Amino acid sequence: MKKLLILVFAIVLGTSQLFANNNPTKSPEQQLRNQIALLLESPEIVVEQGELKAQIEFTLNSKGEVVVLSVNAEREIVESFVKSRLNYKKVDSDIANKGNRVFQITLKIRKPKDA
Repeated sequence: MKKLLILVFAIVLGTSQLFANNNPTKSPEQQLRNQIALLLESPEIVVEQGELKAQIEFTLNSKGEVVVLSVNAEREIVESFVKSRLNYKKVDSDIANKGNRVFQITLKIRKPKDA
């Protein structure tokens, strides 16, 4: 009985160590999204009220560069901002090697709280 109790304890301890991973790996899509967000940080666009939105469609070429396909925005300055910050910028992502895919992301530029 004592050996059975030790065996059960060892199994429980071993399986708890197996599933105790605190660093979940991010998906390649999430990594790509984070890199796009970094490239679009700190826009110098004046927002009078509320927020400005833009729908961005892009793909990645064989070199791992972002190629902007379209930007649907309320103001033309947002379109030029997105294209200047993203077009042909290299990103580090495993997803670049997975073939031709079109990605869509929404950009929201909010009015600063202190303004």
